[in-house]
Amino acid sequence: MKKYIVLLRGINVGGKNKLPMVELRTLLSENGYENVTTYIQSGNIFLNSVKTIDEININIKQLINQQFDYEIPVVTLTEAEITKCISNNLYLKIEDNLKNLHVTFLNAIPSKESIECFTMQKATNDAYTIEGKVIYLHTPDGYRNTKFTNGVFEKKLKVQATTRNWRTTTKLFEMITEN
Repeated sequence: MKKYIVLLRGINVGGKNKLPMVELRTLLSENGYENVTTYIQSGNIFLNSVKTIDEININIKQLINQQFDYEIPVVTLTEAEITKCISNNLYLKIEDNLKNLHVTFLNAIPSKESIECFTMQKATNDAYTIEGKVIYLHTPDGYRNTKFTNGVFEKKLKVQATTRNWRTTTKLFEMITEN
């Protein structure tokens, strides 16, 4: 059994796609996942499985669709990936206010061509760094004002994306390393 962090995008946000975590944990446990734990109500899951990342992404997406009738993007991370994410955030060296740091997790490494073509007119002081399946975001004007959204990254990089603040990201790291 391997340890994974599974991230769901767009659930329990503004009354949309309501998905009770108790029901989600039960659904996953009944379908072969072990040690299922969730963090807050926004689709952060720790679990153990013998499945691969791709199998988990597909299976959990199907289970949620069948049980709740939601089409939810699913991004799964290994312990090594979340550990590397925590270790490699360059913006920690220049930003004291952790509320200005976010991480966008991708379901696949974008192609070199997609990354090279990714350009955006910056309307704020925001910055980003793409490293594998992770995009580090520095949003000194606040995340709600950034132009670097999941939708923009998905369209330009041709991958699925979901974003977490730095506090949640560090909690996910704690979940996977303590279990």
